Amino acid sequence: MKRVFLWAVWGLVVVAAVDARAVVVDGVAAVVDRQVITRSEVAEAATLLRQTGASAGADAEKLALEKLVERALVEQEAARLGIEVTDEEVEQAICDICERNNLDRDKLPEALAAQGLDYDVYVQQVRARLRQMKLVSRVLRARMSVSDMALREFYLKNIPEFRDPDAVHLYHIQFPEGTSRERVEAVRARVLAGESFQDLARLVSVGPAAVEGGDMGFLPVGSLAGGVAAAIEGLEDGQVSRPVELLGTLHLFYVDQRQKGRIPPFEEVRDRVQARYFKEREQELFQSWIGSLREKARIEVKM
Repeated sequence: MKRVFLWAVWGLVVVAAVDARAVVVDGVAAVVDRQVITRSEVAEAATLLRQTGASAGADAEKLALEKLVERALVEQEAARLGIEVTDEEVEQAICDICERNNLDRDKLPEALAAQGLDYDVYVQQVRARLRQMKLVSRVLRARMSVSDMALREFYLKNIPEFRDPDAVHLYHIQFPEGTSRERVEAVRARVLAGESFQDLARLVSVGPAAVEGGDMGFLPVGSLAGGVAAAIEGLEDGQVSRPVELLGTLHLFYVDQRQKGRIPPFEEVRDRVQARYFKEREQELFQSWIGSLREKARIEVKM
């Protein structure tokens, strides 16, 4: 059974709210105010970091402890602000995770058990993670403000990132498996004689967009698969490709329109510029905020 990756970023291990007096057997790695981080929690988190390649050797335990301290600080702040997560939000998050892992929702408990994980504990972890995400989003949103001038400067420094790529509007006919090349050439000849490629696609194509006349929409030229790119290379608007074999079946492609890439004006991509600007500053702001929480908290490291 394949491994289920619970979160796209490191954040699986959630620090439980444990009173220092409750820790009797397990060793104490650190205490954040009255919340204890045990040595076993650090060991489990370090193992996860090594498995995901985020860290290795002794550095994994050091990084794990640092992340667990951060998580404890975030959990305490979320509790102080009264940030809660509904059952519906938890269920939606779990369904999203299952979808990303191509896993049936009903099979999740079994998949977790195969990895030595308890389902009920996992649900609690998802809830805690969502709570933390809500808190961080609220804090960062409150701290994020930027002038129009700063955004324009960012845009000018990163113009290549906002450039619209060369694109092509394609139509496509996929022929049934076993269709002869002569049959495909005959359909191509009808297009060259003036028949509508779209009408022929509706008539003979078995492709996913056949009912739409084989319309593939505008696609960035750089994103085309090698066989498709080679098939339409040099074709101008209104021209049809020669038959091309892809994955065992024959295909025809029709170039409806080519668009040259361009650099859109700032006003047109302002929202994209702002999103990219905030994404770059997000980690910086998060670390600044965590630093302020560290300064106010009493943190004792015991390992």
